[in-house]
Amino acid sequence: MGSLFRKFLLGILLLVNLLICCAFLICSYASYLDPKDFWYTGFLGLFFPYFLFLLVFFLFFWLFIRRWWTLFSLIALILGGTSITQLIPLNNRTEFVFEKKEGDLRVMTWNVRHFIPFDESQFKPDGVKHKQDVIDEIRQYQPDIICFQEFVSMPDDGETDPFAYLRDKLGYRYFQFAGTDIFGTKQYSGIAIFSRYPILDGNAVPFPDSFDSNAESPVYADVKVGEDTVRIFSVHLQSFGFKQDDYRAIDDLKRDSDQELSESRKLLSKMKQTFYAHGQQVDYIQSELENAPHPVIVAGDLNDVAGSYAYSVLRSDRKDAFLEKGFGLGATFLSSSSWILRLLPTLRIDYIFHPNEYATRQFARDGKRLSDHYYLVADLSRASTPLR
Repeated sequence: MGSLFRKFLLGILLLVNLLICCAFLICSYASYLDPKDFWYTGFLGLFFPYFLFLLVFFLFFWLFIRRWWTLFSLIALILGGTSITQLIPLNNRTEFVFEKKEGDLRVMTWNVRHFIPFDESQFKPDGVKHKQDVIDEIRQYQPDIICFQEFVSMPDDGETDPFAYLRDKLGYRYFQFAGTDIFGTKQYSGIAIFSRYPILDGNAVPFPDSFDSNAESPVYADVKVGEDTVRIFSVHLQSFGFKQDDYRAIDDLKRDSDQELSESRKLLSKMKQTFYAHGQQVDYIQSELENAPHPVIVAGDLNDVAGSYAYSVLRSDRKDAFLEKGFGLGATFLSSSSWILRLLPTLRIDYIFHPNEYATRQFARDGKRLSDHYYLVADLSRASTPLR
């Protein structure tokens, strides 16, 4: 009897393993499916890391129980190898050297969340202390170029206006800002690029009205660095726009009432619409990138994970600075409203992509709890001729 039960249990586990293999492989190739046509692929990118962990578990489990059965997980892992390398780089962990090497270009990207602290209860309209904390992080790295998302300028604040402070106190004389007045309050919000190097040309690239998009307009700036001209493209794809009811639906794992089921359906519908919007937006941005007259560095908040269609399109044949010099899972988003999202280690949604002509010399991810996003910093060096 015991032997029959054991065989039955192992058969069930093998079936589960095979189903996970199939799910893993589907997720591995989800980035090739446009969410405008296959909306569910947006969810597949979110689940991919967890199917990977389960496959690794089964791989070691069968080693001690049925050695030959490890082949199912092993073959799936080999077939999905490319997607795995986009998830967990295992580079040597080294301390970031603040003193920049001559010839390197230091790029920073940061969604600063309108300078609202991670703990919203600490937010004050003037926000002088928090703005200074953000500025201090920037000051220690001294990036040559900064790409901000959800940047806000408050001209009435005078010297404490982040825009004025960066320009006048930190020496970022060149800038490109696509700010729109928020509700007529004389606070201008949008994407900003600040540079220590001259900006020869730049503009916002609004999404077409037909997209019905509420995302910030992407911004580009052609930066003259020595003999090189580099186009910096800062993007912020559409946010999911979760409200408190949505976060409550995520956090409440019990589904024992019609109201909770209704909230869950609304949440899924909202995610579906956002993934669809991402497909529209990245195809539009990529068409702009293909016509760029200079090598392009893309930086910003994609609101989508590595392995997604959005990631695949905007990375294209460029290098991902985190994969080049980062380590581990590298989550860049830390939810302030949902304890489940706060615990997820796989939400890497902010990126720096650069041309193959450049190498990532070093990379940093920091700024925990200054925003709901970490900032990224990468030192880029030109392979052939150093940037001067």
